[in-house]
Amino acid sequence: MTTQFPIIDRKTIAMRWGDMDAVGHLNNTYYFRYLEQVRVEWLQSLGYGIDPDAVGPVLASTACTYRKQLTYPATLEITIELEKLGRSSLKLRHHFYKQGDPDTVYASAEVTLVWVDYKAEKSVPIPDPIRDAILKAAPAA
Repeated sequence: MTTQFPIIDRKTIAMRWGDMDAVGHLNNTYYFRYLEQVRVEWLQSLGYGIDPDAVGPVLASTACTYRKQLTYPATLEITIELEKLGRSSLKLRHHFYKQGDPDTVYASAEVTLVWVDYKAEKSVPIPDPIRDAILKAAPAA
């Protein structure tokens, strides 16, 4: 696996038969669902699950470049890489790999998250424990 951004975590997801489209490869919408799942799991691992009565991330932007088709059965490894850490925003880069094929990037994606107070609907600084975990995992940031 090669990347230009520090990897702060990796998660695995097993493809399901029903995640494929009519031509037999991973439906484009599932890439975004998988990205959402790995981010939620990552935040939960830091002790910050999504709580509508607190502060947390909202998706500001996302994009995905499909490089090579993925077909069932496959277990995917998706990286969470730090591209930019701001005051209240976080830009992440992701790469999709297939277990057993660690040198092929099947897709790459980018995501910008903004931390908000959900009730006040205003941006807030990224909580220190999340910032600290990111900086510990990616000290060059």
